Amino acid sequence: MIKAVFLDFDGTISDSRDIAMRALIRTFEDFGYDVDEDKFVEVLGVQALKMFKMLGVSRNKIEEVRKKFHEYYIEAVIEGKISPCVSLKPLWKMKEEGMPLIVVSNSKNDFLLASIKTLGLEGLFNQVYGAEKFERKEEMLMILFKQMGILASEVIYVGDRFSDVETAKKAGCVAIAIHNKCSWSTLERVMEEKPDYVVKDFYGLRRVIEILNKKK
Repeated sequence: MIKAVFLDFDGTISDSRDIAMRALIRTFEDFGYDVDEDKFVEVLGVQALKMFKMLGVSRNKIEEVRKKFHEYYIEAVIEGKISPCVSLKPLWKMKEEGMPLIVVSNSKNDFLLASIKTLGLEGLFNQVYGAEKFERKEEMLMILFKQMGILASEVIYVGDRFSDVETAKKAGCVAIAIHNKCSWSTLERVMEEKPDYVVKDFYGLRRVIEILNKKK
């Protein structure tokens, strides 16, 4: 029996890939770094400090660069340059039915809350955990499972990146990849991590939950 659904946010709930890319390009141009969009695509979605280290930003500049990137990123959200990836009606229905919906994302908390406000999603999620709440996402998930008194096998984690599938598997829960026009990873890369299920939207997620609950 599935007792909770945990979700990534960027590329899963919100279509934010383009604004993230623009924010990263602006930031690198501001600091005089080379802009390599192919490399940016590879690393977008990981925690910011790790991302900038992977992009070759020197240790003594990482925090300054991160702050500027975050400033541009959240500015775009507040200006309304963000939209839902797909219909969120199934999530609202799940909420009405009593299914806990929890966001655990590599984005910072203020960005997530601003996005939720802009998208009109206040009240949808039981809890929202941004990057400052954890070092490793899978460890955060396991802590939350314990706090909620549920087994990992009773939890679904939904995300659009290959690393989301990795996270779910490390945490021991059901790994569902969502793939559509918003996704930050290619389907081929996601499939390399062998997700338990792949869906294109949250209607598909509801169907998977129905299938899993019938097995119990």
